[in-house]
Amino acid sequence: MNYTNLPKYTFGLLLITLLGSAALKYKSITFEQRKLVSEGAEWWWARSHADVNQDGLVDFFVINNNARGGWLGWYETQPDLNSSKLHIIAEEGPEGGPFASGDLASGDIDNDGDIDVLGPVGVGEWEGGEDPIQMYWYENPSWTPHFIGEFPPFTKDLDLTDLNNDGKLDLAATCFSTRKMVVYRQDSPENWTEVANVHVDNLHEGQHVGDLDGDGDIDVVSTAYWFENPGDDMTDEWTVRNIDPYWNSDEGRSWEYNSTKIVCVDIDDDGQDEVFISCSEKFRDRIAWYDSPNPQEGNWTMHEIGKNTFSHTLQVGDVDGDGDYDVLSGNNGDQGDPENSPVILFINQGDNMNWEEQVLTKTGAYNSYLADIEGDGDLDFFRYDGHESTFYELWLNQTK
Repeated sequence: MNYTNLPKYTFGLLLITLLGSAALKYKSITFEQRKLVSEGAEWWWARSHADVNQDGLVDFFVINNNARGGWLGWYETQPDLNSSKLHIIAEEGPEGGPFASGDLASGDIDNDGDIDVLGPVGVGEWEGGEDPIQMYWYENPSWTPHFIGEFPPFTKDLDLTDLNNDGKLDLAATCFSTRKMVVYRQDSPENWTEVANVHVDNLHEGQHVGDLDGDGDIDVVSTAYWFENPGDDMTDEWTVRNIDPYWNSDEGRSWEYNSTKIVCVDIDDDGQDEVFISCSEKFRDRIAWYDSPNPQEGNWTMHEIGKNTFSHTLQVGDVDGDGDYDVLSGNNGDQGDPENSPVILFINQGDNMNWEEQVLTKTGAYNSYLADIEGDGDLDFFRYDGHESTFYELWLNQTK
């Protein structure tokens, strides 16, 4: 439409209408804060969230003291949503030794209808973290341990997912010290086969899974590298491609180099998962998502969402309930300035290209997690304010 020939009053009404529509798209999201664990959290880097006891509330598994190794347990979210009850699964591994990992994962490993959890046994990162990890899974509700295999040190990321569409959960891991991405295929709950052990020099942290090429099987993304699932029994080569060297070009072995958070989700309904990336430690402040019509050819387009440093929380979901995906980014409150560590909700304006920023707090979030915690149809989130936090919060979405 050619607007230049409209009467001035008509053009003014049109402008007001257009601006009004844009303004109506953005609405502030409100949350109510609750303390689920007031004291006692100690180096809770590894957590996994699920309805463990099937009461309709999201609970969480945790490894206590990931820095030096500790117990494996789960916290039962109470109906009042103001507290949680601790259940210790195991004080130490089956052959002795503490639990330690940079991440934790849970799921129905034996297909019996309840949620099981991984139990990585090894010394913590601050104790050297150079010994192999003995990986177990613990069976709900007896919490009987079952051995999966030996993983290279040190596991920074874990994903339990059905990689080959056989109805069984498999396990992918990113291992920091050895710079390896490892995949174990589940043949049965008691038998697992290593099908990938891929070294990449600058691999560090930040792993998620998704179908990036739309071929029906699940690929692995870690530190902005795409590991393409070869399909079938997954024993063929896992081809590695770099989505964007911006995220993994630091040379050196420091814990702060090439640190990312990754989320794979199909934001544009094209049948292929796109890749969301932030920098979890230092140097880069970009929050972005990437898509490619032909990912095997390496043609990835970057779409910047906004900026946040030390973004050790990256979550994607429809927080405002309008049918598109929003992005939650949390600055690790123990890095930089603890009093200026923004937790930002980037609210999608409907086109996946324009985002309205809402700062929820300036006191940090580390590995926080979006979920419909009480089953009322909207997304809430669990908040751990920094990697040295001593409490665990629940932020309940009050928008509806």
